Amino acid sequence: MKKIVSRADLLELRRLPFAVVIAKGHTCPACIPVAEQITSVVSRYPTVPCYEVMIEDVPQFRGEYLIFTVPTVIVLETGREVLRQARFFNYEKLESLLAFKTRQPA
Repeated sequence: MKKIVSRADLLELRRLPFAVVIAKGHTCPACIPVAEQITSVVSRYPTVPCYEVMIEDVPQFRGEYLIFTVPTVIVLETGREVLRQARFFNYEKLESLLAFKTRQPA
């Protein structure tokens, strides 16, 4: 999983055709297991990059993508949000979207 640590990384993220971003916090105990589950799902789709951002370290991401709680998972397609999940995660929905977008069986 790649890390977003600067404004330049955010600009690069917008240019990607498809990406999954996990917004986490340093003091968030739920973020670790959620990130592991999301990474597990995304790893089945090798063409989909997965990013991690610590919202305390990159406040621009929090403001730009309106992150009010962590963990939050955002799926982006050419910089536009196509799926957002926070607090309650539907892993099947994420997997279905990834399978559809990559044309792979779920």
